Amino acid sequence: MTSHPPPGTTQESTGSYTKVVLRNVKLWQPCASDQAMDWVGGIAEDGLSIESYPVKRLPYQTASINTLYVILQPDGSIWCDGSLYLYWLSAEQGKKTPTVENIAGDLCNFMNKMQEGERDYLDFEGESFSRPTYYYQAQMKKAVLRKIRGGTTGSGEKLGRATANRKITSMIGFYRWMVNTGRFRPQQAMWVSTTKYISYIDQHGFRQSREIICTDLTFSQTAGVSTGDYIEDGGKLYPISRENQQALIAALVRLSNTEMLLIHIVALTTGMRIQSILNLRVHCIRQDVGSPHDEQRNALYAISIGGQTNVGAKGNKEQDVLMPAWLHYQLTIYLNSQRHKDRAMKSPIQDIFDELVFLTRSGKSYYVAEEDSELFGYSNERGSAIRQFVKKILEELTKQNQAFKYRFHDLRATFGMNLIEDHMNKSNKSDISQLSLLDLVRRRLNHSSVDVSMRYLRFRSDHPLIANAQSEFESHLEGVINTEMRRHEGIRS
Repeated sequence: MTSHPPPGTTQESTGSYTKVVLRNVKLWQPCASDQAMDWVGGIAEDGLSIESYPVKRLPYQTASINTLYVILQPDGSIWCDGSLYLYWLSAEQGKKTPTVENIAGDLCNFMNKMQEGERDYLDFEGESFSRPTYYYQAQMKKAVLRKIRGGTTGSGEKLGRATANRKITSMIGFYRWMVNTGRFRPQQAMWVSTTKYISYIDQHGFRQSREIICTDLTFSQTAGVSTGDYIEDGGKLYPISRENQQALIAALVRLSNTEMLLIHIVALTTGMRIQSILNLRVHCIRQDVGSPHDEQRNALYAISIGGQTNVGAKGNKEQDVLMPAWLHYQLTIYLNSQRHKDRAMKSPIQDIFDELVFLTRSGKSYYVAEEDSELFGYSNERGSAIRQFVKKILEELTKQNQAFKYRFHDLRATFGMNLIEDHMNKSNKSDISQLSLLDLVRRRLNHSSVDVSMRYLRFRSDHPLIANAQSEFESHLEGVINTEMRRHEGIRS
């Protein structure tokens, strides 16, 4: 890898280490003339002659990398060690682009801290506290303390403990690669390693354990004691109260964005995560059920996601998600609307059955699936438009003096609580079987562990009025869709 900046980048000093993304990078290696598939060299952009040399494709690898991150030094030249590590992660380890992008950013942060402290990242002489790894740990500790103490420690980077640990782990991975590939041999220990065993529940519900190697660089992650205001389900989820659910839907109606309204309603009626909702395809939607004349319009029909399907799921876990028939019908109306047809015409997906249900005005995906990456120009889009629209919703709520905070993922917990409330109302019994409720929540939210489902029941016992009956709320949602889509979108049935 040369020290010249890649095409399209500036040679002016930025004052810091920065990551740059390259597209469709050809992969070659030098070879003998009689093995050459191509020749590299000739006249450079600055007019200087570069001696040509023969190259051939790398064995057992593709001819190019669709997305490759490199790191530029403050003077605009490529930082070879870091950039080669990113190449190794992409080309040889097959790491996903978002993962490599995060690591690239973390390594830039590390090198900028080295630069600020006038440290050499390859100098491990002296006491442990002065070595690059421990020096960086100290900087991360300061950032964590700033986050904890708020504004009392002045300006500077503020990080949560998990984020600081991620950055440190990225640095550790880089140094391990340097040592394992023989590029670097530290003068003294870079850290102290210990072996631990952690237990977890596998996809079949069995408890397993695995060995992990820890270092003394990362910060311990002691689980905080829940205040009872949230449910731990892939993060801290805050179920939305009945009153606030009504206010949320009303705000969506006022903002008149059909896609955002439907996306929120799918979340509230299925419990699906944002990745799965934004990856829904035309073939997922049953177009023969749920009409006003359908006696089974409240029945639930399964949508398969994850696994070998082209609908993304957390951990790519194969599962079925249940969607009410009336919502299948409403989505069918939307798919046949001119609004969706106009967007689909701009989409690069050719197969009508594989077309996305939700597309932007320019025909792009709100959340680019791995199998669609090439079609959408290797975009790393991961639902940013929805998160930006949530900010608009919060602003709208504030205007109406109905302000409350929520994140899109909270809709999953809200669905779970509505589900429990509905089940209890239908049973009309105070001594309803807890096992029955547990099984219901586990199946509808596809929990791998019953422990996670149990958190929903505990939350409900502490907040008996938090949820609205799902059947009543769904009737309200269906009415909203009928009114607003006819009024604003000119739907073709």
